[in-house]
Formats: sequence, structure tokens, C-alpha cells
Amino acid sequence: MKELLQQVKDILERSFENPNEQDLDFCLETLMKAKESAGEKQEMFENIINAVTHAKHAQAELEHAGTPSASAAYGQAYRALDKGIESYLETNNDPY
Repeated sequence: MKELLQQVKDILERSFENPNEQDLDFCLETLMKAKESAGEKQEMFENIINAVTHAKHAQAELEHAGTPSASAAYGQAYRALDKGIESYLETNNDPY
């Protein structure tokens, strides 16, 4: 799952740089399929899907006007994906 989230994040980054060249629909479809098998992380996936959907809707605005709200939508999606990736990193909290 971590690799899938990283792939979506990479596409999102390229979409921010060139909004008309990347299709975020593919990312959304991939995330929706992954959510089905995410187990206890389904809510996290739902939040990521919502954030990427907002970025998708901001694509045209980003391309033509470059408004702060369009940039903010991408920033929110980027942070959601970052947090999702972090949730799959192994941590060892054992003090011994």
C-alpha cells in the first residue's frame, strides 16, 4: 500500500507542475480499489480520496489562474498522502 500511495503522490506532484498533462481520475480509481482492502485504514483512505478529489477539481483553476485556493487543494492532498505513507512505515517503539 505504501508504494501505491507513493505512486499517487508522484502523479499528484507532476500534476501540480503540469495540470493538463496528468489524469487524477486514475489515481482516484486506484485509491478506491485500495480502500476496499485497507482494513482498519479505510477511513484514512477515504480522507486521501477526498483530498485528491479536491485537487482534481482544482486542476483547471491551477492551470489557468494559479490561485492560492487551487494550490491549497494540492497541498492538502500532498499532506494527506504523506501521512498515509507514514502510517505504513514500520516503527519500533520498544524501549528495550
